[in-house]
Amino acid sequence: MAAVYTFGLAEILVADVLETGLMPATADMVKIGEVLQDSASLTQEEGDKTEIFEQSNPIPKVVIEQAGTTTIAFNLMNVDPAMLGEYIGGAVNATSKEWEFDGKKKSVNKALFIKPEQGIYFKLPKASMSAVIAGDLNQSGLLTLNFTVTPLSPGDGLKSILAG
Repeated sequence: MAAVYTFGLAEILVADVLETGLMPATADMVKIGEVLQDSASLTQEEGDKTEIFEQSNPIPKVVIEQAGTTTIAFNLMNVDPAMLGEYIGGAVNATSKEWEFDGKKKSVNKALFIKPEQGIYFKLPKASMSAVIAGDLNQSGLLTLNFTVTPLSPGDGLKSILAG
C-alpha cells in the first residue's frame, strides 16, 4: 500500500445537518469562508484507560479504553456581520446591516467537510461549532472569527467522523 501523507488545508465546507444523520452531498455544501493560514488543527485527545489488576499482579488482566474527544479548530479572516449572527448569536439589523448582539452566545450544529491540500479528508455529518471574535486591532493584526468544532453523534448506528 502506498504511503499517504496529509497536509495543508484546501477548504472547509459546511451545510445544515440532515435529519437522516447522513453526510450531505458535497455539491450541497458551501465554503465556510477564508481560513487564516496556519490556524487550522485537528486533535484527538488520548482518552481514558482503566486497567483492572489481579491482587499482587502488576500486569493488568483487562484494559478498558475510551476514546478521547476530537476537536477541530480554525480561524476565519473574512468576518462580516452575517457570520457573527450565524455563528456567535444575535442578528443582523435589516436596515443598518449591523450585527446586534444581545449577549446570548449560541452553539451551531452543522455538517463539515475538511479537505486537505493532499491526503485524507474528514467528514463530520453533525458537529457542534462554537465561535468567538479575536484579534489585534492594529496595523499588523487581523480580526478573526475563531472556531472550535466537536463532532456529535449523528444518530443511532451512524458514525460521527468519516475519513478517506
